[in-house]
Amino acid sequence: MAELYGRLAGVSAILAGFAITFLALLLSHREHSRRLVASMAVTIAAAAGLLISAVGWTLIAVFLTQVGASQGDAGGAQVSDFGWIGNRHRMLSFAFTAGLLFLNGTLALSGWLRSRWLGAFSTACAVIAAFGIWSVLRHVIG
Repeated sequence: MAELYGRLAGVSAILAGFAITFLALLLSHREHSRRLVASMAVTIAAAAGLLISAVGWTLIAVFLTQVGASQGDAGGAQVSDFGWIGNRHRMLSFAFTAGLLFLNGTLALSGWLRSRWLGAFSTACAVIAAFGIWSVLRHVIG
């Protein structure tokens, strides 16, 4: 189980890095409009949710690895031994899903900074991506 949490943490950290990089680009943008402020706010929310899940899953993976090593069990501890982990996993899954939703919002809003056509296109791509992500995530995290 520790490996699963470690991989989820890795994915979260990479996506948080993308969000933070995009935020840095937005902060250097010369135009100051409501669209820019909305894009920044959504990007900050995406980075926050993804960072929370990355840190949380990393700490759970480290805990499970340490408990498994201290018990001399090569496979690590089982999640059923620690009921609190299931609750934290659900909370972190919510933060991850919210972070992905906000990251899609960033994708949707990004086109509106340039033109109406690009804004409509980026919004359509983000909606399609959100449905694709949901169709995968509903079977994987819980």
